[in-house]
Amino acid sequence: MAKQSSHNMTHVHPPGLGARWLKALDASSIWLSLIFWMFLWFFVVDIFDVDQSLLPNPAKVIQQVVWLWSNQVGAGGLLNHISSSFQRFLGGFLLAAGVGSVLGLWMGYSRRADLSVNPVFELVRYVPPIAWAPFSILWFGASFGAQVFVIFISALPPILINAHRAVRSIKPGLINAARMMGASPLIILAEVSLPASFPLLFSGLRIGVATGWMALVAAEIVAGDGSRSGLGYLVLIGQQTLRPETTIAAMLVIGLIGAAFDVGLRYLQRRIIRW
Repeated sequence: MAKQSSHNMTHVHPPGLGARWLKALDASSIWLSLIFWMFLWFFVVDIFDVDQSLLPNPAKVIQQVVWLWSNQVGAGGLLNHISSSFQRFLGGFLLAAGVGSVLGLWMGYSRRADLSVNPVFELVRYVPPIAWAPFSILWFGASFGAQVFVIFISALPPILINAHRAVRSIKPGLINAARMMGASPLIILAEVSLPASFPLLFSGLRIGVATGWMALVAAEIVAGDGSRSGLGYLVLIGQQTLRPETTIAAMLVIGLIGAAFDVGLRYLQRRIIRW
């Protein structure tokens, strides 16, 4: 019996070891994929002898990122442009998250609100966000407010739709059970509806981050306030000065920051749901 027990002990794995291996494998796959595409980009440019003024190789783009970090273009270095873009995005996204979540939850709870708001929303949400840029400039001028509005109108639809679906997906039995126990509407919302709605709400926020961040460049270019700052400004200045490495460097930074936003939201979602 002792031998059998010791034999079994050798096959016991620490809890969570498989999950850690899977995470390490996923991370390795991501890095290998990125390295593969970088090498493919480099070899395509090199083998076909592509003009560097049309498509620079990855090494030149990375050198430009380093150069932008330590040199001033427009209102400052790369960090200053990232900060300016982040402030504009944060203003539009937080406004969209607040309005979209509250309005979507309200429409999900109230049939009257749904019938009143939904027809107008269905018409508005199919209009491309960039089409609102002329009106944003007309209403707010070429200013921070105009840029925030374009980002807001881009991020709003997915957040509102997912908040609405989150409420509609809650099992009626949970709400009825809470009412039978004497819970007030506020308690039902805080302790029943919101916890059950978190997965869909976070999905809406993640999509809202993606659409809002993509609209940022258009907002900075079309509704620019003349401050000569922001990642959109770098994209534009690279095109105007015939320096594609500047434009692609700005695009690379935009993509990395957008991916970081998504990873952060997924981490926050796991922590809140686990809590």
